[in-house]
Amino acid sequence: MKSRRALIFATTLIFVARGLVAQTQLDTAAIDRAVISKLSAQFGINSRIITHLDLTQPFQTKSRWTLVAAKQPDEESSATDGLGEPEGAIFFCFVENNEPDCSEEMFLAKFREQKVSLVSGTQPFYELFRSDVVFAGAGRTLPLLRIKSCTTRGANGNCGVSTFLIAYERNADRFRVVFSNLMGRNNNEEARFVENGPLLGSVIVAYPTNDAPFTYFLEVYKRVSDSDYSQVLRYRGNTRYGDGNPLAVIDSEMPETLRRSGLWKEGDALPVPPKMPQRCTRLVMRKGVEWCEP
Repeated sequence: MKSRRALIFATTLIFVARGLVAQTQLDTAAIDRAVISKLSAQFGINSRIITHLDLTQPFQTKSRWTLVAAKQPDEESSATDGLGEPEGAIFFCFVENNEPDCSEEMFLAKFREQKVSLVSGTQPFYELFRSDVVFAGAGRTLPLLRIKSCTTRGANGNCGVSTFLIAYERNADRFRVVFSNLMGRNNNEEARFVENGPLLGSVIVAYPTNDAPFTYFLEVYKRVSDSDYSQVLRYRGNTRYGDGNPLAVIDSEMPETLRRSGLWKEGDALPVPPKMPQRCTRLVMRKGVEWCEP
């Protein structure tokens, strides 16, 4: 009798699990249809879904929240890149339950704050690099939504790379941008969210100087409590343009960044980059810069 009851119970669980999967698939499809319909009504475009990211579970939101990104087909876009080729825009929609908000006002507000003006007739996003949930606290705590995208490309392949970190505000049951950065991509500049190590949860920004000696400025941003990120460190690094070091600028400057943050001293083990370049077998210091040697 006990074994029969156990079998019935197990079978019931299987049917419940299958039902939940089926319901989730139906809900996902309904959300995607709602986004496509909203974009058609709001911007008069066709679009295809390229990202569907559940935000409810990782942020433990009050309402059901989803990030959906959709792209306009290139051939249907009036916007063109630097070579005159049509380039379809990407739209990010925050969906509360089944109601999409595709206005992108939170992003545009940050562009206005930074005095960034878009080319007439274009949208802010045309290429999606990543949209994922990252964690600013140890043990996968303090989640943030990261969105990294690009404007239309110039003839030289350059574009405006935007990096956004978005936090969930429980009291208001909404999402809010807490960090934003816009820069090019052709001169080894980078805005990086730190996912491990002593600077966990910080953002490091590297961008080239305009005068000799041609090196890079390094900036570190941190977030305290529920505030926006604020700058806590800025210095002119020793990494030179075209020095042949296969490490990214942020990685080559990491010992100095950590030293200035009180987290590293000469003689300590060199920090290991999150992505080691190919044919890199040894890390050494050269003139205040971490260097990768074959």
